[in-house]
Amino acid sequence: MKLMKATAAGVVVTALALSPVIGGAAYADDAKKKTSEQTVSMEQLPAPVKATLEKEAKGGTIGQVTQDTAKGKTFYEAEITKDGKQRFVHVSPDGKVIKRETAKREAREDRRDK
Repeated sequence: MKLMKATAAGVVVTALALSPVIGGAAYADDAKKKTSEQTVSMEQLPAPVKATLEKEAKGGTIGQVTQDTAKGKTFYEAEITKDGKQRFVHVSPDGKVIKRETAKREAREDRRDK
């Protein structure tokens, strides 16, 4: 019985000693997943991005635009309101559309990322 208690105590002590190491690894993984975001004006956008957003928003309006970096790749995300519907468009620096999302899907992804 004493041996079991001593072994159990050793396991607990070892687990507690390793928790900062394991926790640190988890934190490092979280840091890799995070994106950096910066709000930009239309004047600050590269010409191909601006042209694509204007084309995507034709007949609508462009709201907030952010420059995001994820996994070392930069892209631009714009909120576009058209025909009473809000959506989001992700555009690469060369002006290619990467992704189009509804406001509902964008909100769901934002909740999942947090």
